[in-house]
Amino acid sequence: MKKSLITMMAAAMMSTAFAGEATTDTYQVTQQPDFKRLSGAVHIGAGTAYTCHGYVPTRAVVQGEGMGMAAVQLGYDFGKESFWSYTGAISYKAPFSGHTLYGNPSKQIPGLGVTFDMKTAKDSTLNIENEFIFRNGLKYTRNMWNTGFGYDFIHGGIPGVVAKHFDGERQSRMQQVWWNTEITPVAWFSADMNVARTFDTIDGWWFEWHARFKAPIIGSPEDITVAGILEFGLSATSQFYSPKHNACDNGLQAYWVKLSTPWFVNEEKSFILTPSVSFNWLGRGGRQANTQSEAKAFGPQYTPFRDFAVVGDLTATYKF
Repeated sequence: MKKSLITMMAAAMMSTAFAGEATTDTYQVTQQPDFKRLSGAVHIGAGTAYTCHGYVPTRAVVQGEGMGMAAVQLGYDFGKESFWSYTGAISYKAPFSGHTLYGNPSKQIPGLGVTFDMKTAKDSTLNIENEFIFRNGLKYTRNMWNTGFGYDFIHGGIPGVVAKHFDGERQSRMQQVWWNTEITPVAWFSADMNVARTFDTIDGWWFEWHARFKAPIIGSPEDITVAGILEFGLSATSQFYSPKHNACDNGLQAYWVKLSTPWFVNEEKSFILTPSVSFNWLGRGGRQANTQSEAKAFGPQYTPFRDFAVVGDLTATYKF
């Protein structure tokens, strides 16, 4: 079975997107040479660190390294032209080891309104909870561009911790509506922008931009075996973080460079192994959080986010 380079890159990016940030993945699973109205994919993967919109917690924050993930995607084309399609996904992401955000309460930290005790951190109520995301979206596709919009339900993760333990909400959940636009002017390059408006526990905006360069490493564009994808990205917030806590601050959150090399294992291109490595830098918002944490809490050894991190991951994808 032979497929175009664009088709293969879109399929590969399903796994790399879920290995990184499931909340910004709007790639379809239905780009097939033969019409297939209903299709999908299953992803299982592991990474060396937990990430959220590109920024990486410190070892002291998560009490260890490593993250596991699993996701199921479904796509449905409403017609053979594939102009309109539905995309849905359920994903789950969890740190491998203890994942306390700051520690179990025992003493008051002036100015924060929360308490900490690192000795009993394993029993903490301020955990980075395992992240669950349910996504629904509609997508409109033409020759060199596509646009989509949809709804996400998110439970846990860093946003959940911020909502429940720092913004005083009763739930560690969040809902958001999003809009994504992507252009692919040539086969070897694409760029997209994702805008999300959160509500329910936290009201605010998330923005993410990605630019991706794609090329075959082994094989031809029509029958590829190993591909290379070089991604440049950044994320930012507006009105998302409240000034009353030190979990983070609004503005640029993170920027990164990521290299992925998806390997299409079988002839049908239905089984894909994708190793990736990314180099992540912290933005202004996270650096402000580190500054406030150092001043108000434990000092530089317990700042919540890394200024720079190298994150590796491996994802296995089965398309059907």
